Amino acid sequence: MKKFSLANEEQLFVKKETTEGTLVYPAATDAVLAVGAATTNQETEFLEDGQIRARRSRSTPIKGRTQPGAWSFTTYVKPYGTAAPSITAPECDVLMECLLGKKAGGGASPIVYSLDSTTNLPSFSMLRKVGHTVFYMAGCTVNQGQFNIAGNEIATINWSGQFMKWYYAGTDTLALAVGGSQAYIMVNDPRRFTAGGRFTLPSQTNGGAGFLITSVNYATGRVNCTPNVAAASLAAVVSPWYPSTATEDGAPVHGKLGMVTIDATNAVILSSQVTITNNIKYYVDEKNGRWYPTIYGAPGFRDVGGTISLYFYKNTTNYFYRSEYQEQDALIIPAGSVAGKIMEISCPKIEYKSPQLSGNEEIMIELPFTAVGSATGDDEITVTFK
Repeated sequence: MKKFSLANEEQLFVKKETTEGTLVYPAATDAVLAVGAATTNQETEFLEDGQIRARRSRSTPIKGRTQPGAWSFTTYVKPYGTAAPSITAPECDVLMECLLGKKAGGGASPIVYSLDSTTNLPSFSMLRKVGHTVFYMAGCTVNQGQFNIAGNEIATINWSGQFMKWYYAGTDTLALAVGGSQAYIMVNDPRRFTAGGRFTLPSQTNGGAGFLITSVNYATGRVNCTPNVAAASLAAVVSPWYPSTATEDGAPVHGKLGMVTIDATNAVILSSQVTITNNIKYYVDEKNGRWYPTIYGAPGFRDVGGTISLYFYKNTTNYFYRSEYQEQDALIIPAGSVAGKIMEISCPKIEYKSPQLSGNEEIMIELPFTAVGSATGDDEITVTFK
């Protein structure tokens, strides 16, 4: 029997939180399909023991704070639904709202994600199934989203951010049979479980929701849970809970579909990247009785910018002038061309940095740019599904 995990077993689910940092558990409809494996990790701080003991050997480090966790993965651009009046949020709906801050529309109107500085950016919980183990992450935020739309590949979005705390549940077997209804199980290796994780037993799923682990006694192997489990035999398999059937929404869109416009004029490009960076900070230095961060914020500026690459046609020489004299252009980058299955990035005001020329055969010009806001702010970019 296989004992290690495979990348093709991975599943991801994301669900918006009501209270920042309070773990919520997803449903099958909260699935997000990643392109390749995700990365998730949370490190614990270990401090050097500085005490002098008349020897050169190091002593065991002293455990410190739990640092903010980090996560990242890539998804395809997958608009979902049909034209109005049936425009539907995409599979990455929660991620998009947490990246930009605000969402409006749907049905008869396009769904528009826009920037919002009036409140803290939303948080979400993430569930990552990695073969035999499931990780549950609370207080996740999207610090960066990078949109990659090119004429030679499927459009993608690279997502990354941080989280407050993770929990996990692995796979094990019962060390003692369960004789009847009880609020705990005894397992062989309790180190595979933490409070906050969920598990199932053969023919026992608690109506599909799993059993919540309330605490673990690592000395005795007792895993306390709610609600009560029913009778189960010795050596029965204890499995981590996750939504059993993930729901996939939408279809990937090739980057070649749709026409870019620069200053309201069609522009034939090779590729584009647009990146939103929120510069979110998790606060870990306060003396509050918690090892892990419990609050976050975005006290500084956000960064919105990117690059456009195209062949060096005669009419593109003027970008050197436009860069030097800070001429502003409106930029629209679509992915898709069928109503109801289009994602459109709109930056009303971009300013170019110094263009770069490259190429051993055809010469290409790369146009790095920054998106700037108006006097009212929070309008340097919108992402629309229509």
